[in-house]
Amino acid sequence: MRHPAEADGVCFDMDGVLVQSEAFWVAEQRTHILPTTAPNDRIPVSAITGRSYREVYPDLAAEYDVAVSRAEFEALFEAAGERIYGEQARLLEGAHDLLSALAARDVSLALTTSSPHEWIGLVDERFGLTEHLDVVLSAEDLDGPGKPAPGIYERGAAELGAPPDACVAVEDSTAGVRAATDAGLYAVGFRGDGDCAAAEPPRGTEADLSSADEVVTGIGGLRATLLDE
Repeated sequence: MRHPAEADGVCFDMDGVLVQSEAFWVAEQRTHILPTTAPNDRIPVSAITGRSYREVYPDLAAEYDVAVSRAEFEALFEAAGERIYGEQARLLEGAHDLLSALAARDVSLALTTSSPHEWIGLVDERFGLTEHLDVVLSAEDLDGPGKPAPGIYERGAAELGAPPDACVAVEDSTAGVRAATDAGLYAVGFRGDGDCAAAEPPRGTEADLSSADEVVTGIGGLRATLLDE
């Protein structure tokens, strides 16, 4: 790809990119979900960031002294998700303008997220996010594993009708960047700034985005990269 602004399609992650929810998730995981899951161990938030909560339990059970069943683990996430997406999360400031500007240039747009459709629906009810999108993909739509496996981005590009090397992925997690690059997309690592973050991210939770093709900060950085402004 000569420049991301020349892409045929852009695939956006939801959490931590278009929807500022990650700080709330980090707080919930640190104070409740992970201590409840393994009270005698300290599971790092990074062990699950960017992945589908429906896929991580076997890995945690193999490495840590878990005290809950898989069903109980998933129920913890489901209860938190209803609260976070229904009340706490915020839309990235300027997201609607960015998506509208891309669509006006005939760039096809996809949501490619580890979150289930129920949470996407809560977001859409509050923010009308999907009105701009050509494709909405959840990890639960896949036959195979979600991020960091490349399947969601391979399918995202295919459903946009563009080759992977003509598409950009915008991601805020290590797992997401790996999925995008392994699928052959140009990976833009995204970091929120003080103007768009839902809450100040706790120290020590910043993702390693070093394998991305480039890293940008805030909506201004995204517009500069995707629109060449």
